[in-house]
Amino acid sequence: MKKIFFTLSLLLAVSLSTVEAQEDVKVRFGVTAGFGMTKWNGDYSSDLGTSFKPGFRLGGVAEMMLTPKWSVQPELLFSYEGTGTDALGDATAMYIKLPILAYYNFHNIGPGQLSPGVGPYFAGGIGGNFDGEPTLGYDGLAEKFDWGIQIRAAYELQTLGVAKLNGMYGFIGYEQGFTKTYNMGLLVGVGYKFQYNKWLKSAYNKGIFKYD
Repeated sequence: MKKIFFTLSLLLAVSLSTVEAQEDVKVRFGVTAGFGMTKWNGDYSSDLGTSFKPGFRLGGVAEMMLTPKWSVQPELLFSYEGTGTDALGDATAMYIKLPILAYYNFHNIGPGQLSPGVGPYFAGGIGGNFDGEPTLGYDGLAEKFDWGIQIRAAYELQTLGVAKLNGMYGFIGYEQGFTKTYNMGLLVGVGYKFQYNKWLKSAYNKGIFKYD
């Protein structure tokens, strides 16, 4: 897990540095929101009986086209998630998340564009409750810092926006003797990306799906 995470992070760092070196970069900004089911697994889950808990996320995105086929998309999200337990009810957690995904774009798939993507995410906990006590932190179930890997498939219509299916697998730390707590989730979402901005000169700025 850690080796895969490190490799993806390194590749994305190289991609982002390549953006600055290119003369032509197409940039779009947008908004996104979604619904998800998350569950925490770990050495304590057999005692508590963890189960999936519904949640949501919303935030902004920035898409940077490296080539007509490849793009990198960082996001800044507020995410409400957690896990259910059979013994003590739901554990809620709120995070500020920064996913950074690399996409390969298949153009002209039906009326739109299909883009599978993968990349790391980083998150900082800002709140939550479990059995009347804080979920995250020294007295909680897990640390406040969360990191992991996301795999995503996005489909973008030319005029209506983006629909996304997202799988998440993360490591949320350990506290008070608990070890290896994993954050798992399946999320669906929608979004809208605004028109391209000529942040840098772009030879590809000819529309969403039309490239020379």
